[in-house]
Amino acid sequence: MKWIVCVISLCVVMNSLALESLELEWDFFHPIRKEWMPLGNKGSVQEALIATGEMPDPYYGTNEDKFGWFEEYTWEFKSILVLDSNHFEKEYLELEFGNIDTYASVSINGMPFMTTANAFIPHRGQAKKLLKIGVNEITVVITPPVLYHGKMWKEADYHLPAPNDVHSVAIAPYTRKPQYQFGWDWALRMNTIGFNKPAKLFVYNDNRVVNKTVKVVSLDEQSSDLEFTYYLAVVDEKMYQIEGAMTGVKKLKNEDGTLRHLFTVFDPILWWPRGQGEQYIYTNDYVLTNVDGEELGRGDMSFGIKTSKLVQEKDEWGTSYYFEINGRKLFAKGGDYIPQDIFPARVKDEDVEAMVETMAASNFNMVRVWGGGYYPDDIFFETCDRLGIMVWQDLMFACAMYPGDDQFVENISEEFHYQVPRIAKHVSVVQFNGNNEVEVAWGNWGFQIKYGLYGQSATEIEEAYDRVFKDVAPSIISQYTEIPYIHTSPLSNWGKTEFYNHGSQHYWGVWHGKDPIQDFGKKIGRFNAEYGFQSFPEYSSLLTFSDTSQWDLSSEVMKHHQKSYVGNDMILKHAKKLYGTPEDFGSFVYYSQLTQAMAVSMAVAGHRVDFPRCGGTLYWQINDCWPAPTWSSLDYFNNWKALQYRIRDDYEEVAVVEKYQDLESVDYYLVSGVADTFECNIKCEISTDKGKLISSIDMTEKIEGMTNIVLINQETLKKYSNKNIRLDFIWNDAAGNTHTRSFDRFMKERIVPECNDVHLNIHQFDPETGRMEVHVETKKYLRDFWLYCDVPGVMFERNFVSIGPGKHSFVMHSKDLSKDTKFEMRWR
Repeated sequence: MKWIVCVISLCVVMNSLALESLELEWDFFHPIRKEWMPLGNKGSVQEALIATGEMPDPYYGTNEDKFGWFEEYTWEFKSILVLDSNHFEKEYLELEFGNIDTYASVSINGMPFMTTANAFIPHRGQAKKLLKIGVNEITVVITPPVLYHGKMWKEADYHLPAPNDVHSVAIAPYTRKPQYQFGWDWALRMNTIGFNKPAKLFVYNDNRVVNKTVKVVSLDEQSSDLEFTYYLAVVDEKMYQIEGAMTGVKKLKNEDGTLRHLFTVFDPILWWPRGQGEQYIYTNDYVLTNVDGEELGRGDMSFGIKTSKLVQEKDEWGTSYYFEINGRKLFAKGGDYIPQDIFPARVKDEDVEAMVETMAASNFNMVRVWGGGYYPDDIFFETCDRLGIMVWQDLMFACAMYPGDDQFVENISEEFHYQVPRIAKHVSVVQFNGNNEVEVAWGNWGFQIKYGLYGQSATEIEEAYDRVFKDVAPSIISQYTEIPYIHTSPLSNWGKTEFYNHGSQHYWGVWHGKDPIQDFGKKIGRFNAEYGFQSFPEYSSLLTFSDTSQWDLSSEVMKHHQKSYVGNDMILKHAKKLYGTPEDFGSFVYYSQLTQAMAVSMAVAGHRVDFPRCGGTLYWQINDCWPAPTWSSLDYFNNWKALQYRIRDDYEEVAVVEKYQDLESVDYYLVSGVADTFECNIKCEISTDKGKLISSIDMTEKIEGMTNIVLINQETLKKYSNKNIRLDFIWNDAAGNTHTRSFDRFMKERIVPECNDVHLNIHQFDPETGRMEVHVETKKYLRDFWLYCDVPGVMFERNFVSIGPGKHSFVMHSKDLSKDTKFEMRWR
């Protein structure tokens, strides 16, 4: 048997070797080729074999189908650690796996060390007794979930519903790993096997900090009491000292592996969500020492101060659902965030930062972390803290029924005890949610009939739900934080009129029902946590998984990438009603993006105008985990779809929005999400499509807190019923900044301009910054003008805008742009 020996070098040295960490490099045994191959410090066997060329890009064509065999074998991994006598002079040699995916047995030098069954937590253990001076062999054997649970599955009296697990042995609910990897209606099936984070050997004396949290105990104008908790690797009864840059020196006793202390901040400066005030963060670096003053480690315990309250109470409409931050009611606006790749190990910190920065640039003040992925790393929450994006955090359960036996509860309890304090320390977090659509699935998706679940089996499933989401989860969360917890989303199903008057809502009446598209803005829940419409990614993204010969909705590639059971037909159905029958596949892609933007914008306008009855709007979904037609507003390469540009305008803190009563009846509203009272000057110019000014309307309104006012209603527009018109709005926000937005209302047929009426040229380009300015000159009015290029991931400052006769500037940014970049245009 051949395998590669890797000698591990010291990667971190802290405080004169007070704390050392050695990072492991892995090799894995190929079960078919019977040879050892390098993996690296993290990643999956699938990624490793893609890198060697043995496996193709799973995103391309129908290559996903070639990856099923990975789940038919157990996989063995080995790492070599070379240690010397200096390492053994330290008191502890602790092996920590940042992630093992998922069911593994670990041995050191042939002796059992640990077993794992949860990909959502690190696994650590003291290893000194099993290690030796010289060469040490760490072995990990990982069993795929379908093999691990296979015997149980065959012998079970009944199977838990798992509609998104596309394998014949559907065991996703039993497995604590990202559920979306089992297959979803926007994702391929890719059950990764390996390590999504590095494994390290920590070498130290006394102790080290492995987790930490901070809790706001009390808050008033004069002071705020906070409780700081540091979780230690070693449970002992020793005294330790924590010295914080702000909190000072605290001598503390290790009690059950924790150091706790209270600290009072006088005249506290509050953290506010984006658009409501300052995102103030207190800096508090700390040093951990023993009683002799020897430094054991250091880190960051920065914090923010705020209170968050979920208000659910009876009112004139039904049952409310909205958030109060620092006692102030606000309107939440944002979207649902899914994993950024099917391979979690590929997602870099800078990718996560860029994603949250896009949310901020799109005027979000909230993001929901969806429950079928994984808990984000600290970089996600730190960026949300910094940019003022409130976080609604799902626990990792989605769209299936889950066990409630003692073994499963013990497993998830360990998960909650690690993840909740880690996440709750971040000031941006405003809610924990037990699961995505589990209760509504049991009540409305026909699980009982489909899976034959009646009597005792149904009772067991319902009792398991109550135990996990109404007992275990809230009891553990309450130990660490005052952040609100709700057991599920949505609390109310879509359908009957009364359902929209109570709690959170996931509205799928257009996509999964037969509602007309304008119902997005009419069927409004008290808090709209999910709703959406699909579109295709742009052409540069399509070329990464297909060639133009496959650009047909009936091609195998396009059908394979469309995971929704109604996908392409639903897009085409509504695109035809709005824009007519597409001439070809390219037109279909264009229309799909326009239709998606129109659908979600209808919803957002309806939700914002419905405040204070409606407490928030989070559309499905922000991003993608692979290139495919989905509900995302950003495609896999972070290209902005038409929806992302539309959302940015709809989500401005003081915005003009277009509220549809039906497709022919539109009212224009000014909506404000700021608490301040200010004087708003609003101007609307109404022009023909040739640029001739017809009318100008000026008004001044006193905007008192969060409110909405109608600017122009359909009755006013009736006088222009025989004209094609453009409305240009100009207004100011509470800070005095000027905003503009344009809409067009075309009442009669028009001739779409030919290509020879439109000219494009690159006006300026800076290769160092990647900034490019393109000029577009047109003789005619171009509706929904789309400028695109052959480079994925280019950030356009504006796009999908209607432009009149004349010259127009479009600015974009990407390090991959060049003078040879090819541009194309579409309009209607």
